[in-house]
Amino acid sequence: SDQLEEGCRQLERKEPVFENGNYRLNFHGRVTVPSVKNFQLVDPRDIADVICQFGKVDDDRFHLDFKGPLNPFQAFCVTLAQFNY
Repeated sequence: SDQLEEGCRQLERKEPVFENGNYRLNFHGRVTVPSVKNFQLVDPRDIADVICQFGKVDDDRFHLDFKGPLNPFQAFCVTLAQFNY
């Protein structure tokens, strides 16, 4: 069954847009360095509403932005998992 349990939300990676010969995600100035680790999570029913975004801003600095329904621990865990592939 494709139904989620009550109270659960499904999030997925937002697909980048091909623009001027490159794939891009709009981080609204929060991310400044291209990286395969940069990502945005959205509800598939509303891909304009970014629930979580993570991206590189310097050689060893990253930004993590999130909002409900994620709590800080969940957002951090999703981000840590990003470094494992």
